[in-house]
Amino acid sequence: MKIRCWMAACCLSLTGYGAIAQTYLQGATIIDGTGGPAIEDGAIIVANGQLACVGSRQQCRPLADSVIVDIEGRFITPGLVDAHVHFGQTGWLDGRPDGISAPDVYPYQKTANDAKANPGRWQQSYLCSGITAVFDVGGPFWTTQLRAAADNNPKAAHVKAAGPLISWAGREQMQLNDEIYSFLPMGSVEESLASVSKLKAMGAQAVKVWFLAPPADQRDGMDQRMLAIGAAAQQAGLPLLVHATSLREAKVALRAGAHMLVHSVSDLPVDQEFLDLLIENNTVYAPTLVVGSGWTRALTSIVFNTPAPIDDPNGCVDQQTIDNINQPNLLREYLPDRLDNQWAYRRLEGVGHELALLEENLMAVHAAGATIVTATDAGNPMTLHGPSIYAEMEAMQSAGLTPEQIIVMATKNGAKAMQDQNRFGTLEAGKAADLLVLRQDPREDVAAFRTLSHVMRAGVLRKQSELAYRAVNN
Repeated sequence: MKIRCWMAACCLSLTGYGAIAQTYLQGATIIDGTGGPAIEDGAIIVANGQLACVGSRQQCRPLADSVIVDIEGRFITPGLVDAHVHFGQTGWLDGRPDGISAPDVYPYQKTANDAKANPGRWQQSYLCSGITAVFDVGGPFWTTQLRAAADNNPKAAHVKAAGPLISWAGREQMQLNDEIYSFLPMGSVEESLASVSKLKAMGAQAVKVWFLAPPADQRDGMDQRMLAIGAAAQQAGLPLLVHATSLREAKVALRAGAHMLVHSVSDLPVDQEFLDLLIENNTVYAPTLVVGSGWTRALTSIVFNTPAPIDDPNGCVDQQTIDNINQPNLLREYLPDRLDNQWAYRRLEGVGHELALLEENLMAVHAAGATIVTATDAGNPMTLHGPSIYAEMEAMQSAGLTPEQIIVMATKNGAKAMQDQNRFGTLEAGKAADLLVLRQDPREDVAAFRTLSHVMRAGVLRKQSELAYRAVNN
């Protein structure tokens, strides 16, 4: 018995057909994430949460008891991968008391406990926005436990997590206790090695170093510790992730064997030495173009006592976060004196100059042939879990990358960054059935991802509106 289902009418009912042998999607243009040609009028067979066949209707034929879903005129892509998120942060300043500390308004212990108690809050936002895999590149120890529960869960994006950051420059406001903490020390080589061992013991899936530029008289010692951490991470079988936004420190990170630089180099144009090291090490480059402007929008909204606009076209941001963003007046009395109107005007002017350098470095890295991923740094103020992926992809396009290049970066390359390219990231037989249905063609403009109509995760197909926190007019 075939059960025919048109997208607008009965897609959700597929979740109830537990005994059906397969789901058969037909008629859409399939963009598989590999960078190869699209498949016009294609077909996809989904069985037991995996892709059983991806190709033409002649190559992929339904069984007699298939659920047939007609998707003519639409576009299918792999689910998006956000290669830089933080489950322990909220998208507002309550999750970053090192930005503005307001314990009477936002007691950080409560914020941190709430994040631990409800990671599904962000999981819903991710799936609602078309993100089916995320890399948490630094946060509380409990994030390392998310992976197993998420892997085959239709209600959660895949997760890989680095756990607490190793850093010489921690943030006291965010360091609470052994249950909720964000930083491990690197005060010496021995202490650095002990921090790597602690990460390994707690089940971290990566080692992350927050490698800010140290004072000049401490550089040699910090370099030695960075190199020691790299060797220890390799011995532990864990990929090394490094936040190094200064060119000098980024080169040290590359010499230490960094698997991924989780931000752009932002102080200087990248040079040939940097590019050679990046290519030689096959290091992944995550540009995170929009997170800096998010911080600026958050802080200036408080200075001017005007809520920052929320870019959430599909209703994927939870109400608590919206309420916090819409009440900047609650933080005005906690603003440091230096954050006045003149500071705000200077910051708003400076955002464009900073973005220009990030764009220049991104295109130099691309021209060199390095692996680039789409990564938002979600959880930072105004870089919201889920929908911030749209602005990031659009910024990459504005920098000069083509939509087709960005699709690969946001799918296949993201899975590579997570070292999970054999399980997801492209639409190929044997991989997880994680895919998106779009109303518009993302090969023409990556803004088409805003026209998301359906999300499939682990073989379960849902209307995007069913994943939203609130209804929107699309």
